[in-house]
Amino acid sequence: MNTFRGAATLITDEGRELPVTANLRQGPVGLHTRWGGTLSVPHHQQPIELTNLQTGRLRIGDGQEAAFVRPDISDWMGSPAGLFQITIEGNGDAPF
Repeated sequence: MNTFRGAATLITDEGRELPVTANLRQGPVGLHTRWGGTLSVPHHQQPIELTNLQTGRLRIGDGQEAAFVRPDISDWMGSPAGLFQITIEGNGDAPF
């Protein structure tokens, strides 16, 4: 299982780039390999676009990008204190 924890850039469908902290993992699910995890920002810096975001792209490190979906747009309601956190599921190869 591969993991990534650190700074990343979320790219909205409109092309806006937002800095986030990513906590991601990649591993086998049945016969497939999947990746996903959480993206977070401090609650006081939360861009309004993240509230209803359903899809986007994630850029990590040297420019590797991958698409993701957000299966539940109400997931942020369970965010840890002081954070706005969303859960994503990756499409295709992981960017890490």
